[in-house]
Amino acid sequence: MPEEFISYFSPELVDEVIERCKILIAASPDQPKYHRDLGHAYFKKGQYQDALNAFIKAGQLDPRDTSLQLAIGRCHDLLGQLDLARAAFENAVAQKPDWPDPHFWLGKIHFEAGRLPEARACLTEALNRNERFRDAMYVLAQVNEQEGRLPEAISLLKKIIALPLMPQRSQNPFPYEGETLFDDPVLLDETIRQMESFLRANPGFADLHFKLGMAYRRKGLKEKSMAEFRTALKINPNFHQARHYYWHWEDAAFGGPAGPATP
Repeated sequence: MPEEFISYFSPELVDEVIERCKILIAASPDQPKYHRDLGHAYFKKGQYQDALNAFIKAGQLDPRDTSLQLAIGRCHDLLGQLDLARAAFENAVAQKPDWPDPHFWLGKIHFEAGRLPEARACLTEALNRNERFRDAMYVLAQVNEQEGRLPEAISLLKKIIALPLMPQRSQNPFPYEGETLFDDPVLLDETIRQMESFLRANPGFADLHFKLGMAYRRKGLKEKSMAEFRTALKINPNFHQARHYYWHWEDAAFGGPAGPATP
């Protein structure tokens, strides 16, 4: 559910990402990655209309990227455009019916719009695919509460409490790509400094350990990079990018999806 965002990068570095993405887009306007990264950075700043515009452009260039449909839907949701959010999440469900997240977000939109039966159906689908989906349990508990099914609502809340603690993760579901900064040695060093500082106080973020490992990798610091990849995998064994680079240090790029922030 919506939480206060915790950022491990200063606002200045987020602005650097935005400016560099704009430069990259001007040079290669048909690369969906640059528009996607721009959208992620705007999302970090809470500029949801700008983020939406970037995600829509990326989605036009790569219409089969389901994560972009989720990002578009999230932006519409935060802008109060529930019908447009619903359409984006329905696209995501159609593309990836086996993913729990599209069902969850579609259910949440139905709940916000007061369509309780539809919300129940979607949230149940999400839980069928991930029985430990806490947010789906929470919204379904709210559906039960509004329908007067208090025992069912209480039962779901008890299940949430009983679940084992999950690894920490960034509250924002769309982290921007810090590697945009890695081509500048000064910004690379500053990115590393800020990530190291954040991890000293918040060591449980698998995605940040991975990104720090990638920053060390850019500097050629293999032992430090491998240590960060191992830590990311210890927190989240499903983090496929961390596993890939741990075993394939020399690869220029890895095209597969990142592991989820939580199992």
